[in-house]
Amino acid sequence: MKTLLSLRLWLAVCLFAVSTVSSAGIIWESTDGDSNFLSVSFSSPFPSGDTFGIFAANADLSIASPLYSFTGVGSYSPTGAFKFGLWTGGAWVSEDANYGFSGNTYLLSFTKAGLTNTLSLLYGFDIKPAADQSGGSVVPLPASIWFMTSALLGFLYTGRRKTLVQA
Repeated sequence: MKTLLSLRLWLAVCLFAVSTVSSAGIIWESTDGDSNFLSVSFSSPFPSGDTFGIFAANADLSIASPLYSFTGVGSYSPTGAFKFGLWTGGAWVSEDANYGFSGNTYLLSFTKAGLTNTLSLLYGFDIKPAADQSGGSVVPLPASIWFMTSALLGFLYTGRRKTLVQA
């Protein structure tokens, strides 16, 4: 019985992780015409040395140039929707996740591939998710994730049903 409960908990955590990952890399817009940004690191309270870029909403980060780039602290007055990128390893990477605080303040996280300290954080002030999220090319979750999830749920249900019938 404890195995079944721990399996359910593990499944719930995996589903939450998949849903969080699928919402990352979204398109943003300014709430007041002037957005401010602050990148921080875990090792010091001062702004980090990471370079961030702001791209057009429909830009492909692998080939596009940023409209604006900054290191540590930045301020940008956008004319439309935009998305973020982090310069790492000779290429731009998009955000992995975000967390909304009260008001229009968000904490965005980026992952640096192959480095020891792999997480970069960026606070965005006076921004919000854009109403139209169709500006960029979206990479869908593979169908195998959805099929695997439904199969696991089916196995959980079947296993429970067998124990009830035997009792």
